[in-house]
Amino acid sequence: MAGEPILIVDDTPVNLKLTRILLVNEGYKVLTAASAEEALELLRAYQPRLILADIQLPGIDGLEMTRRIKQDERTRDTLVVALTAFAMKGDEQRAIEAGCDGYMIKPIDTRSFGSKIRELLDSRPETPATADAPRIEHQSIPTDEMQTLRRRFLSEGAESARRLLLDLDGTFHTADAARAVHQWIGTGGLLGFGGIAHLARELEALLHERPVDAAQVREILAGLVLAFNSPDEAR
Repeated sequence: MAGEPILIVDDTPVNLKLTRILLVNEGYKVLTAASAEEALELLRAYQPRLILADIQLPGIDGLEMTRRIKQDERTRDTLVVALTAFAMKGDEQRAIEAGCDGYMIKPIDTRSFGSKIRELLDSRPETPATADAPRIEHQSIPTDEMQTLRRRFLSEGAESARRLLLDLDGTFHTADAARAVHQWIGTGGLLGFGGIAHLARELEALLHERPVDAAQVREILAGLVLAFNSPDEAR
């Protein structure tokens, strides 16, 4: 059924914006939340048919949010799809155990994304909504706005990668670095920078190893600095 309500939960503004537009262009009614806390508050008055939730959210993570949604009688029938840019062995099983109805790895494939969402919705009979979503008109993202988002991503990414590279010779905070790199995976893929997303995925995997191999981290960070400054070569 066209116009079904969907809620996207992601702490990266560009991901939220572009994913929302992809779904609006498929005819869905979409709301967004930048945290699990915001999403749970929205669900007091808004009942989507499907929730797309990043697993690695600040504060309450996506899996804990899913548990709360599935434990609530009002929302337990809502489909929840987990999104992650860092897929570790067992993550999909943990998502299913938390109550997720599906699991997707970032960056999402914009060409098949709509059909995957349609398959998920068609797999579950529709449940009555307690509150309808606001009407959102069909739209496409303007070319100049897309270019602005791409330029901003490259500029901020280059500066952040340079800063992390310099921090390796001083105070390097692995957790902070991992959060920054995590965002580059999904956003890079959505904006068409597949090379950056690939390098960021490799770096995130390294940052989760113990002990962290500083030499390999340095090598990939140097590659990311180049990729952010020469994005055409990193596609």
